[in-house]
Amino acid sequence: MADTRTLQDDGKGQKSSSAVPSQKTVLHYRAASSTVDWMQVANLTDVSGFNGSASMADVTRLDSDGKEKRPGLQDWGQVAIALHINFKEPSHKALLEAKRAGAPLDFKLTLSDKSTIEFTAFVKDFPVAAKVDQYVSGTVNLEITGDIVVTPGP
Repeated sequence: MADTRTLQDDGKGQKSSSAVPSQKTVLHYRAASSTVDWMQVANLTDVSGFNGSASMADVTRLDSDGKEKRPGLQDWGQVAIALHINFKEPSHKALLEAKRAGAPLDFKLTLSDKSTIEFTAFVKDFPVAAKVDQYVSGTVNLEITGDIVVTPGP
């Protein structure tokens, strides 16, 4: 029997996917542990990540029949954000300055369905690419520190 928990009624008695469109996804940032308003990262073209994993600790005993393991702390890894870079944009200046200072920033990724993922990260790198017939771009890598908070949309 098919799992229909992720399907929605389309109003005609048919089931359709509840997939969330990427269009209208936005990323905001602010100084870590700050209460100031969130600022939007400009010219965002792609977001991917949260690709880390928990380490595994070997807890095998001498009298064990096979290897025994337990998970360690969760590591959420990195988030890569692709941008059309413009250093006149306040958000691009802020990302570059955070990298230079080694200072963490708080981030909030808001999906089109208003679900959010909040996390704190360091700007690990800020590469810049310029190609013929292209716009200046780059994929900035953010190294997550601590846990993330996922809040489903309404």
